[in-house]
Amino acid sequence: MHHRQVLRASAAGALGVSLIFCSSAQSATSATHDTSARFDAAFKLTNDVSRHSATGDKGRVDSTQITRWQTLAVASGDSLSQLFAKAGLGASQWMELLKLKDKTKSLRSLQPGDQIDIRKTMDGRLAELRYQIDPLHTLTVNRVGSQLTAQIQKVSTQKRELTASGTISRSLARSLARQGIPSRIASQLSSIYRYRHNLRRLHPGDHFAVVYQAEYIDQKQVALGPILAASITSDHHNYKAFRAKDVDGKFAYYDTSGQSYQPSFTRKPVAYTRISSPFNLHRMNPVLHVVRPHEGVDMAAPMGTPIHAAANGTVKYAGWAHGYGRLVELNNFSGYSTRYGHMHRLAKGLHVGQPVHKGQVIGYVGESGEATGPHLHFEVRIHDVAYNPLTVKLPGGQPLPASQLASYTRNIQPLIAKLEPVPKTLVARTDSAPVSTNNRCTGNISLHTTLAIDPIGAADRKATTRIFCVVRHQATNA
Repeated sequence: MHHRQVLRASAAGALGVSLIFCSSAQSATSATHDTSARFDAAFKLTNDVSRHSATGDKGRVDSTQITRWQTLAVASGDSLSQLFAKAGLGASQWMELLKLKDKTKSLRSLQPGDQIDIRKTMDGRLAELRYQIDPLHTLTVNRVGSQLTAQIQKVSTQKRELTASGTISRSLARSLARQGIPSRIASQLSSIYRYRHNLRRLHPGDHFAVVYQAEYIDQKQVALGPILAASITSDHHNYKAFRAKDVDGKFAYYDTSGQSYQPSFTRKPVAYTRISSPFNLHRMNPVLHVVRPHEGVDMAAPMGTPIHAAANGTVKYAGWAHGYGRLVELNNFSGYSTRYGHMHRLAKGLHVGQPVHKGQVIGYVGESGEATGPHLHFEVRIHDVAYNPLTVKLPGGQPLPASQLASYTRNIQPLIAKLEPVPKTLVARTDSAPVSTNNRCTGNISLHTTLAIDPIGAADRKATTRIFCVVRHQATNA
């Protein structure tokens, strides 16, 4: 039997490996030395145990009976099977490795420039493997007895909160890049705000601020965490967003009052290519050639494209329905319901009464029923009256429950402070204002003194070294 491994590395994929190092100025040689040092540190214990397997980890292959470490470099077009063949390992070895599933799934998406280190037994089996998934995670595989075991080791890091703010010049992405902020932060911001404000329409002069996490190893940034808080000021409106857990324990973004940035409904339940037929209550049916209301929107997409639930709900109907073909109807909430027609097939196991969550796959695009091509017929109904899915006002996202609001409001206060612009120093001068030394007050000042903002003229620019001190005076008894 011939086995074919079709998991290949793309040439473009090499970018994904290097992006995380974009802020580092180290050379390629230095990066290689750093990687080797991390490997040596991470696997010292593994190798020590392997050398003493006679008295240590029972069943582990004795290192005296396996080969030295061999490095397999991934080139464009390489597959795992090809790499193993070059190393003298048969198809059964990479197949056994991939049976470890979640632990070894990273080996299914190798990128050019990646390296895999292996050791073999004397009879040609895989004994040990190590593969750096990213700067933080490394896959290690060991043969224990007749079986392979795998684990993913994470390097210890230090987490920091970073803050960036500024004024838009040409675009948000350019303004962030000018401050050395990775493009992934701009992408996260676009995702957070996509239902509140189109960040592509920001104007010069609009303001932004963002607080995000980053992970460091030896003072070098190796990973970006999530955005914790963000602020966008545009068209005289301010939009703040904060990361918090929802009622299901999942992270989402909320405004200062606890309202979700993620709407309860989506208008795009399928990745369509175009609207092939709009909502029209007086449309000529293209199949029957009679005027018949078209109570939904037809979203053209390739056959088999996944269809997602537009909102949380319960399956009301799942099956064949005349002109709709294969149809799924969901009862959502507050009188809302949605219909998905002309499916090629329904999701496996979908049945009436089943609860579904927003984004769950419920079927696949087809052309069943009265359809002239593959597309999704999508309807939104309110109390069983059809409305245009693309224009009807949809309910907002689920807010934080009242029981969480007090804690949420308290927790976001430090983040709000970080998002606010740093106040400019107020320079004031009075007849009795003391001259400052190293920005410290050298004397007291009467609170009855009349203040006047110093225009700081050309002849008196040294006045900028003066500061106004407010001194609390103790009350005296009359």
